[in-house]
Amino acid sequence: MISVLMIAAGQVWAAYGKFPPPVAPYSTKSLNTARVKMPIIFPLIGGNNYSDDFNAHRSGHRHTGIDIKAPKMTAIVAPFKGTFGNKVHSFWIYGDYGWKCLGTHLNDDTPGTNDGKNNFDFMFAPNLNFGDHVEAGQLIGYVGNSGDATGPHLHFEMYSPVGIRDPYPSLQHAMHISSPSRIIRNLNEKPEHKEERYEVCKRNWIHLGGSFYGILLAKQYDTGRVITVKHPSFVTFSFAQDLVEKLDIDSWPTNRPASIYFRREGEKVVVTKVVPPDN
Repeated sequence: MISVLMIAAGQVWAAYGKFPPPVAPYSTKSLNTARVKMPIIFPLIGGNNYSDDFNAHRSGHRHTGIDIKAPKMTAIVAPFKGTFGNKVHSFWIYGDYGWKCLGTHLNDDTPGTNDGKNNFDFMFAPNLNFGDHVEAGQLIGYVGNSGDATGPHLHFEMYSPVGIRDPYPSLQHAMHISSPSRIIRNLNEKPEHKEERYEVCKRNWIHLGGSFYGILLAKQYDTGRVITVKHPSFVTFSFAQDLVEKLDIDSWPTNRPASIYFRREGEKVVVTKVVPPDN
């Protein structure tokens, strides 16, 4: 029976390729409590509360991270740059400089409910795919109370190249940011005078009528200013038929944004240009 379980676990683990999630020790023995400070960006944007509960006794094991309490849907950002991995309710990053981190209990509810529908648009940033390279401060997802959480929080773990470490010293000295890092394609291709540019990931598309519905990632104004969205926001555009015929929207990936340029004419929105997503 044990060998069967080991084989099954190995098969599941292989699905993550070179970047499986870090695995914390599950033991009543004391964890390594070395006070190591890593330069990181604080992983939450906005109000939060935490204490040094790493290595605390829990039911049958030691606590392997820091629980950062915050309201549901608080934005989570990457503490350092590296390779992104995820599964339902959890993310991890293999840092470019040898460290790793893991966060869990991400949001699993439709905002304003406790429906547990596990809609990834309310769990992770819309433009992420397993194996992507993320920058420090990039939007990752949103705080929730999924799994066995007793309230909304981010359970946050850090790993040195030789094993798990207490995140508390790094969190105490982390840089706090007020908005996610600007992650936008072709930053210098700003809108023309009185135009705006939205970076939008496709969610639905009706060819007849040119109705395009998606989730907003970032905005850019004609001044060049960029705002990265830190809460899920859905938008709808109407594309003119001649524009529709030039675009193969059915083939667009859902986790890569299109650039939609438009201008406002009173209450009317006129789309002037669309740049398809990168594949």
